[in-house]
Amino acid sequence: VETKTTAATEQRQATMTPPAIAPPRLRHPIGCTVCPGDRLGTSRQIFPGRGSYERGGNVYASVVGTLAVSQLDDPPAGSGKGRSAKHQVIVVPEGGKPYISDRVLTVGKVVLGKVARVINNQAFVEIVAAEGVGALGESFSGVVRKEDVRAGASEEVDLYGSFRPGDVVLCRIISPGDSRRYGLSTAENELGVVRATCAGNPMTPVNWREMECTVTGKKEKRKVAKPREMGASEGNEDMDTES
Repeated sequence: VETKTTAATEQRQATMTPPAIAPPRLRHPIGCTVCPGDRLGTSRQIFPGRGSYERGGNVYASVVGTLAVSQLDDPPAGSGKGRSAKHQVIVVPEGGKPYISDRVLTVGKVVLGKVARVINNQAFVEIVAAEGVGALGESFSGVVRKEDVRAGASEEVDLYGSFRPGDVVLCRIISPGDSRRYGLSTAENELGVVRATCAGNPMTPVNWREMECTVTGKKEKRKVAKPREMGASEGNEDMDTES
């Protein structure tokens, strides 16, 4: 009942009649039924909302449902500068069915994501897979706040020394957030960056604070997830000092 109510509320909020600022002309009429993979419009025209995802400069449907558009007062945080879009596209699942996120992305779940953007106090993550579920059919986003990067005093945390755009990270969901974004944490030793590159070359962990380029030997700071292969080595001891 709660799920159907939520879907109905979203459909009312994302009205299928033109809002104050007329929505852009999309590839499918507002109010029609779309299917996963249907291209809805370009990233310049619209921001992706629930039931949709952005890839390669276009926005696509990720569920079967009704196409709706809502007007945005402000662009979503982490969406980058220079985008003139004023609307967000939403695909409301057929028959009031729940979004995948409502079934699998719950507080306490470990997720795999890719860092999209880093600013002074938070890092924005595109969630691509979830523990016990695997790859997700929808596109979701989360945010790691400065105080949730690692255990200890948050003022000592340097976001740019913890994550870089393109890093693959393991995070735990600590709050449901709003309709667009989940609260994430990498404070546990086993969470953090699991894959990173330097000028296109793969990097390997040195300790919980550094990774090294396999080609040039250059070292960069990261909040590294505890590498299993380090075992009881010195690097493992270094990582244990985090807690």
